[in-house]
Amino acid sequence: MKKVVATIFCALMLCGLLLITVGATMATETDYERTSYPTQVTPTIDGQWTSPDEWTDGAETWIGTDIVFRSTWDGDMTRWLVEFLTDTTNNPGDYLQFCIDPQQWGGSEPELGHHFMLQITGHTELTRYTVNNGEWYYWEGSTLAVEWAASLSTSPTSSTPHWIYELQIDRASATLSWGDPWNFLLGVFDASNPGDGLQSWPPTDPDVPDEYGIENYSVELIPEGLTFAVMALLTTFSMLVGYKYFVKRKETKTQ
Repeated sequence: MKKVVATIFCALMLCGLLLITVGATMATETDYERTSYPTQVTPTIDGQWTSPDEWTDGAETWIGTDIVFRSTWDGDMTRWLVEFLTDTTNNPGDYLQFCIDPQQWGGSEPELGHHFMLQITGHTELTRYTVNNGEWYYWEGSTLAVEWAASLSTSPTSSTPHWIYELQIDRASATLSWGDPWNFLLGVFDASNPGDGLQSWPPTDPDVPDEYGIENYSVELIPEGLTFAVMALLTTFSMLVGYKYFVKRKETKTQ
């Protein structure tokens, strides 16, 4: 009887944990949301973790299991770290794409005056794009101030050298009004593995602003300690180990 009760208890706990996790993280492609926290350690924009705590003030957001990014904000500055953990080759066809809808305008295609895009190609060149007849078009004369860098480097995330991008964007320098929150799509492409295509958050079409995610700003500092996801995994693991031990102990007693 005790074994049955223990089984039911663990099942209910796991179901509850799953429901909380799903409610916090699962959404339709058009409802992806994340939070940017205030900058506590101003990063050096050099394409690498300059100090171990440089980006710990930003919450992790994963694209699959190979790409992770963080963001923080300070006044008009929005700062981003993107790590492509499995991209270890210097290929001129690699690129990072950052599509931005600063006023959450949405739409079935990019529109002039409402959307723009940044693209870093070959880890060496940043191009700003505006829109012309629903298509991305070189933004000549853009005043958007972007400081950025990329390098093959190690980090606290991975000891294997991989491509790391850092960007700092002055929202006040944009010719388009930039609100809070705002929408975006962030993606990377590894030319060494073209079959993977553009791996992005959200995993949608960069030419359809209706399918971008939402960037919220928090005035509170990032919560200390483990993230909810890690806590959930550790809690689940502990419960499973505890249950296994309980069953094994019970079986030992009855033998």
